[in-house]
Amino acid sequence: MDQTPREIETHIERTRERLGSHLVELEQKVEAATDWREHFRTRPHVFLGAAFVSGATLAFVLHARHPQTASDDAEIRRFADDPSSARAQVMELWNNLKGALIGVASARVKDYLGQLMPGFDEHYRRAEQRALTPDSARSILR
Repeated sequence: MDQTPREIETHIERTRERLGSHLVELEQKVEAATDWREHFRTRPHVFLGAAFVSGATLAFVLHARHPQTASDDAEIRRFADDPSSARAQVMELWNNLKGALIGVASARVKDYLGQLMPGFDEHYRRAEQRALTPDSARSILR
């Protein structure tokens, strides 16, 4: 009977040591998963894309708050009416670049979130399908 309590104590001590090592391993995994610097080192394009999209969104929101004057509208129309002007070509190039960069950045962010969060892709597809249905388009327009 004297040996049985010792065996129990030994078993408890081994279990405690295993649990301690598992906790340390779990802490290290959580630290690695939440270390944004490491994520930046491995995927800088995602962070740059997110920064670009955030900056473009902020610029759009801030620009939308300031109404354009009539002279601004007339100038824009004048350059838009003359597609051969250098300024119109630059504006077209700039708009195409913005569209392409935003498209690439949003695709990268979507892919990154899909890797980071299991099930994200499925929920994203559902949200995308809901946004494309005629009923949702009507509710947005209201």
